[in-house]
Amino acid sequence: MRRYLALAVLLLLALSPAPARAAEAQDQTPLEQIDWGQTPEYRIVPGDELALNFGPGQIYDTDIVRKVIVRTDGRITVFPVGDVVAAGHTPAELQAELVRLLAGEMKQPRIVVEVAKSAGNQIHVLGRVKRPGSVPVTSIPTLLQVLAEAGGFEDDAATNSVVVMHRIGLGTVSVARIRADRLLRKGGDVPLSRFDIVYVPRTAIGNLDVFTRQFAGSLARIGSVALVGWELFHLDRIFQVVGTSSVSP
Repeated sequence: MRRYLALAVLLLLALSPAPARAAEAQDQTPLEQIDWGQTPEYRIVPGDELALNFGPGQIYDTDIVRKVIVRTDGRITVFPVGDVVAAGHTPAELQAELVRLLAGEMKQPRIVVEVAKSAGNQIHVLGRVKRPGSVPVTSIPTLLQVLAEAGGFEDDAATNSVVVMHRIGLGTVSVARIRADRLLRKGGDVPLSRFDIVYVPRTAIGNLDVFTRQFAGSLARIGSVALVGWELFHLDRIFQVVGTSSVSP
């Protein structure tokens, strides 16, 4: 119940009018330069079960493997360094961080991080769709697929200004404004990643930078139960993906 209440509050906050257009972010990349076909890296979220392989022990030849579940605060406990932030990192990033931390306690530490069990695979679809909420997916999803799973657009939806937010690390998010109406008319689609947020506004969003910061602020105020995969979200950098070619105005 609390989860659905949080989603409802998110919708109300995100639907509030955005300020007038400000200066565009300096860090922008055209859509045609994004390799949409590349499989996105897996990023750890709370609820994931990790297997930490420390290699063969001193007495036995079998590997020492410890399984830990990422807590709701995004951390795991690793002996002897204590709590370590895992959420938001790829397994390779967490592995490198653990080696760095353990180097102060061990001689030439070795560790391999594996995701033993995933917390889930969802896309969060919010705004002017018929069934807003979290859509479970079983493969690499696409924008039009998850919009269909959410029941399609409401009559007053701004289908020419669909926003896709993709979290990159702990404090960075890429934001793209997609002309879904043109995709529906002319064909094509946009691949999504695990736990992406798709937001369908009532009116066109003028400034993605301002909108994303407002959205992230409302997310932080609601708490970590709001959207799986976005816990510990503190926005440091917005990476705008500029709509061009078949999805541009």
